[in-house]
Amino acid sequence: MRKQTERARQAANKAARSVADKVGEVDFRRIDPRNVELPKIDWERGRLVRKDAAPAIGHNFHAEDVAWPLRLVGWLVNRYIRLCEATTSLLVAGDGPFVQLQVARQPIILLVWHGRNFQGIPMARLFHSPITALTSRSRDGAVIANVIRPFGYQSIQGSGTGKSAGKKTNPRKRGAQAFRGMLKHLKNGEMVLATADVPPGPVFETGPGMVKLAAMSGAAIVPVGVCFSPELPVPGTWDKSRLPLPFGQRSLVFGDPIYIARDVAKKDATSEAASEEGEESPAMMAACELVTQALQQSQKDAEGLLGKKS
Repeated sequence: MRKQTERARQAANKAARSVADKVGEVDFRRIDPRNVELPKIDWERGRLVRKDAAPAIGHNFHAEDVAWPLRLVGWLVNRYIRLCEATTSLLVAGDGPFVQLQVARQPIILLVWHGRNFQGIPMARLFHSPITALTSRSRDGAVIANVIRPFGYQSIQGSGTGKSAGKKTNPRKRGAQAFRGMLKHLKNGEMVLATADVPPGPVFETGPGMVKLAAMSGAAIVPVGVCFSPELPVPGTWDKSRLPLPFGQRSLVFGDPIYIARDVAKKDATSEAASEEGEESPAMMAACELVTQALQQSQKDAEGLLGKKS
């Protein structure tokens, strides 16, 4: 130990002498202040940028790699959701088949509407199997990942693009990588939580991503309706989000499991031509419509438990 310490001390002294020798050779009178390169700061992550760092690419925010103000926002949102959870009484319906699937260690895909994702976070208390939630690979997605982690969720960051955008999925959103990650979790008999409708819409319409995932993994899709009373609508949101309020009631309704045939995920000549034009095959469209109707019914039942009208 002493020999290692002595070698480390000698190496440090050698490095210090080397730096001192170089500084002594610098003529500071010849340095033009206008050409001095100052350290760059990544304000979004709250850190200095290395000179040899690769240029940043969009949608590359990690949950563990966000600036402290964003982590503070995530902590505050998490505490608010915990307040709503602690001060509301819970009504649950239709969870029998869902519990049986967990006991049998079967893969499950839980789907909620995008505007109800915050209301659904506390339902992790009812889970027995490990669960991974899909969040976007963006600043907002990183904050959400920090919000849900204390509730027991793992997170996978990646997303697709809804039809309202009028364009194909952006590869930088890493939707394909997230798809493979969720597929791996499902094949291990775990659960995945995601939103059925994809930003920027259309709202309350199931996208093909989760349906394809169910077809390829053999997992059961379980639609989940969730509602708080009272709650406030958030104006200006594409997904018609609602803000849950404390000191009331909340409800969870689990729909019957839906299984998607593996053939739905396969492409034939006609479906390939349709996908190039931005359309899905008739079988995929029918499966998405089936999931949409089931999720709408679950949401309607959840609101009905609290005496609300859709």
